[in-house]
This record gives sequence, structure tokens and C-alpha cells, in this order.
Amino acid sequence: MFWKKKPFPEILFLLLISAVVYLPHIGNLTYFKDDWYYIYDGMLGGAKIFHEMFRIDRPARGFFFEWYYAVFGPNPLPWHLGAFVWRALAAIGALWIFNILWKENRKFNFIAALLFAIYPGYFWWISAIEYQPMIASLALQVFSIAFTLKAIQLNNAQGGVLAAGESAQNGYGGGSILKIKKAVYIIGSILTGWSYIALVDYAIGMEAFRFIAVYLLVNRNSPNLFWSRLLATVKAWAWTVVIPLGIAIWRVFFFTNERKATDIGGQLSVFLGNPVATTMDWFFQLYNSLLNLSVLAWINQFPSFVQAMRLRDIGFGILLAVIVVLLVVFAERRIKLSAESKDINGNQARVTREALMLGGLGMILGVLPVVMANRYINISGFSHYGLPASLAAAVFMAGVVEIVSIQRVRMTMLYAVIAFAVLSHFGIATVAVTEETALQKFWRQVSWRVPALRPGTTLVIHYPLPGMGDGGAALMEAADVIYFPEATGEIPVHYPVSGLTLNSENLPGILEATRIDQTGYRSHTYTIDYTNVLVMSQPTLNSCVHVMDAAQPLISEYDPVDVSLAAPQSRIENVIADAEPASLPESIYGKEPERGWCNYFQFADLAAQLGDWERVAALGDEAIALSFSPEDRVEWLPFLKGFAITGDAETLKQLAKRIVGERSIRLQACELLSNIEQPLTDDVLEVIDVDYCKG
Repeated sequence: MFWKKKPFPEILFLLLISAVVYLPHIGNLTYFKDDWYYIYDGMLGGAKIFHEMFRIDRPARGFFFEWYYAVFGPNPLPWHLGAFVWRALAAIGALWIFNILWKENRKFNFIAALLFAIYPGYFWWISAIEYQPMIASLALQVFSIAFTLKAIQLNNAQGGVLAAGESAQNGYGGGSILKIKKAVYIIGSILTGWSYIALVDYAIGMEAFRFIAVYLLVNRNSPNLFWSRLLATVKAWAWTVVIPLGIAIWRVFFFTNERKATDIGGQLSVFLGNPVATTMDWFFQLYNSLLNLSVLAWINQFPSFVQAMRLRDIGFGILLAVIVVLLVVFAERRIKLSAESKDINGNQARVTREALMLGGLGMILGVLPVVMANRYINISGFSHYGLPASLAAAVFMAGVVEIVSIQRVRMTMLYAVIAFAVLSHFGIATVAVTEETALQKFWRQVSWRVPALRPGTTLVIHYPLPGMGDGGAALMEAADVIYFPEATGEIPVHYPVSGLTLNSENLPGILEATRIDQTGYRSHTYTIDYTNVLVMSQPTLNSCVHVMDAAQPLISEYDPVDVSLAAPQSRIENVIADAEPASLPESIYGKEPERGWCNYFQFADLAAQLGDWERVAALGDEAIALSFSPEDRVEWLPFLKGFAITGDAETLKQLAKRIVGERSIRLQACELLSNIEQPLTDDVLEVIDVDYCKG
């Protein structure tokens, strides 16, 4: 059957293994970090907004995102599926390249393509919206190189047909078909080549990989000297120069770059200003980037993420790694070496040498544009700079594994590399889902507590996990999506609500409370109004979100000191308490959770803002009857005030047993209850004095 023939078994295994690696969390991944502003800008400004977003440096991405957003909109699942499809296509394209270069070595080609498919050095695949053009560029890059090799291969085949002494009619007919196919591959190579560089300009270094691959193909078994082989390569490769040259001409002479970080002249000026120091810096950055790309990506990615996972998640990750290794073992047995290879050992030795050369030189030259743009590659924040060269890194690693002469050691090394890669990706996705789930729960609670927000509010947010909030902006878009989702059509868009992460950098401005900053990024603007902030804190994952009222802020024993300092600046009047509650899209914020303690706390805190103490007490009675209680004991405080005002001295007395053990909470409770302006019953006053304020 056709699916048993080359290369269908390899393709099926690549797709199956890629699915096991990338899809376990696909239904739980939503927006990660900067994905939020891409989506919210699209919601307000429509698909055309992306032209404004990228006009300053990479206008091709404007068209890419316009088409994507027009089809998928803000629903995160299609974006993640799209990223997976691009990744799978890239793996298939890589297999095609290797099968052209080393057609007798199906097993090696499959392993090299597999290592490329599961390359763990690229961290940002979980951010499927912002980094969608990067992974699409990778697939286009791979197919552009494959099309080039195929065109050259057909050119050689055409010469073979005409040299075989066929009849003029048959030779002409066969030659015409080959010419048409060759033209199609050439056009495809150029178009995909322009596209991948237009989407990711620093990927231009992979044109060196194309040249080396052509060298290997053209000079297969050639007895000529190096310079003769090089000349033959240049002749076969020459037409592909239109790809980088065309992009360079457009970039230099026709496009006005408004972003210094991607401006060629601006980057070269750094070198011209101090060539010796810059050259030394480039050398060390090249060394570090190559080390991260070729070695550390395979061994250093998984510990940082696996260590952050629960034991149950680690167990499931190990199970996936075992499944993938077993699939690879099964695939190796199914994929046989071609019968055309008469000298398997000698042939494999040659392939290994060529793979090391292609991968090694491909990495060095592929990374150079990144380094010369004064950037570098690591395995986390700047891992996307190494994505184009991951093709070379995978080939290189396949060659390194193949060097080991003892088969048992070689197989152990290969399976260990594969298992590490699987654990790395599972760990990356698990940590991302943990953060995204925490973010969903945070804003679900905010939507219960805050039916509506006043435009112009600056949210000051303390999230429960380190690293949440994406720097200083606190993922303000998550609030804007809830409270101001309506399209405005303006370009650039203006965010009605801004946000700050509560940290040492932002705290001075919050405490000073005098500045109003107008700022923005790419396609949006927003106003940071330090005079009009609303402070929110979720001290731990087990705490509820605390929306601070400057008059009586709830300060948890788990809150950092910054929360205590900022809370007196919080203006609770920014919460429109009597409005119709906002509706949250399930595809973004997940399903409404089952009713629990935090539901009662948030609704009670909202009722307290409205002065509806009967409802506060009723909610407290219901929560107690259902045996709900807080992990963070400061959350009893609104209920204490409700029970005191409604005269329920007995419940107030019983709750004291849960409060007074923590001194800071007891002091807050005493102050809260002692300052109630409404008249209280004698029983309530006695409980306050004896159980909350005594001593």
C-alpha cells in the first residue's frame, strides 16, 4: 500500500510523535504574555490594526496577522492548532531535504527530522499568537530549501535524460516536463524564500544552510578538487541569490525602518563606533549563542521547568517520554535502509561527516545575523532568535549521536536526548498552563467583585505567581477584554483601562500619586494615571483576589510589604458596584468554576461596598452552612462586619476562634469592628471587646 512506501511511514511517525509532544495541553493553552495585546488590539481595531502594529519594522507580518485574525479571531485554540500544523509541516519539509541529500539513509534522515520536530531550545511555542509568524517562517524556510534542492536534482535528471540517447521526440517531451517541474520548484523556492525572510528578517542567515546543502547535493561522489566543486555549487546555486538580494534591496532602498532594533544602518553604526570592542562582543555572543543552540537546548531546558511541576505532572511527563521513545524504537524497526546502499558503513560515515558540516556551519552562519544585530540566543526569553537555525542544530545533533561507534551507547544517547526534549516541552506547557489558569481564576474573581470599571482607571496588581504580569504592564488587556470589548475602529487604539504590576520599580510613582504618563506600544496607547489607581492583590493561589478599599484594605499575612504600602492609594470608587456584571468569553477565561468560598467572599465584598450588610451576613451564613472557609483568614473580615451590624453576636463569637490566632488579622478585625459607625447591640460590643480587641 502507498502509505507503507517511502517516505509515508516516516511522515506518519513524525506526525504522531509531534502530536504526543505538543498536543497534551492544547485544550488548556490560551494567551501567554504578549498574546494579550495582539488580541485586544485586534478586538478594538479589527484585522487591519496589524498593519499599524508592524509597519515600522516588519510589514509582512501585518498581512499575515490580518489574514489570521480575519479567520480565527480571538479564539486561542485555532492559533495553537495553527502553530502545531506549521511545526508539523516544517518537520515534513526537513525530512524531504534529508531524503534528497542522503536518499540511502532513511533511518538517519528520520532521526534528524524527528530531532528537528521536537527541538527543545525553542521556548515560545506556547505563545501561539505572537510567535505564529516565526513558526510559519520556519516551515516556509524549510520548504524553500527543499524546493531549491529539488529543482537542482531535476536539472541533473534532465541532463541525464538527454544524455541517455533517447529519441528526439521522447527526449524533448521528457525534457519539457522536467523543465516545467523545475520552473515550478524554482518559483516556489523564491516565493517561500522571500516570505520566510520577510516574516523573520534575522532568518536570512539560513541562506548559508541552503548553499551548503546545494554543495552536498551537486558534488555527490565528485572526484574534483575543492575549488572545482565550489564552482559547480555556485553555478547551481546562483539563481537563489535573488532571495536574499531581493530582500536586501527592498529593505535598504525601498523600506523605511522606524525601529532601531531592526534597522541595518543603526546596527552597523554600533560596529563602526567601536569596531574592536563590538567584534569581541560579537565573538562572545556567538560562542554563547552556539552553546545554547547546539548543546544546552537539549539538556538545560527541562530541569528548570520539571522542577517547577507537581509530582503528578512529572509522572505524566515521564509517561509521555516513554511513549515517544517506544514509538521511535518501533519506527526504527519499520524504516529500512534502501537496498541501493551497497556499503552501509562507509555510506553512513560519509553522511555523518556531511551532517556535522551542514549542521555546524549552518548554525554558525545562521546565528551571525542575530549576533551582528547585537542580539543573542538563549533557551528561554530569546530562544526565538535560534528558531531558524534549529534546523542546523538538529542535523548537527543527529551527526553527533551517529559518531558514537558502540551501538548500545549510541541508542542510549539518542533516546536520552529524545526523552529530555519531550520532558522539556511538557514542562514548558505545564508551567504555562499553570500561569494561564491562575490568570483565568484571577480575572474570574475580579469579574464577580467588579461588575464594571470606570474608564481611566489604572489597575495596580499583585499576582499570586512570580513572573505573572509580563513585566510592568500587569497584562492590563485581560481587564480591558472583560470591561471594554467593543470595537472602536480607531487605529492606533487607546486602552480605556491601564495597568501596573506592583513591584519596586512602579511603587514610588504609586506612592507619590502625582504623575500621569501617556505611553503606548506599536498599535495602542494608554494612560498610566498614578492619581487614580485601584489596587488588587491575590497573595497566594489559595487566596481570593482582594480589591482594596483605601479606607479599610484587607492586608493578608501573605501579602508582600508593597501591597500594604500601595493599598492606601486605592480608589474603590473606580468599581461601579451597581452595574450589570460583565460577561467573560469562555474560550479566553475558561469555564465558570463551581461555586466555592471565593464566590461568597467576592459577592459579600461587593455587597459591603454597596452597604448591603444583610446580604453580607446572609452570604456568610450560607458559606458556613456549606462548610466553606478561607485559606487566607483575612477574608473573614467583610463577614465579621456584616454579622456585627446585623446583630449576630453568636456567629461573630464563633468566628473569633478562626481569627485571633494571627496577630495581624486580629488587629485588623479589631480596628474594623471598633470603627463601625452604625449602632451595635450590647452583645456584639461585648464580643468585639472580649474576643477581638482584648489584649
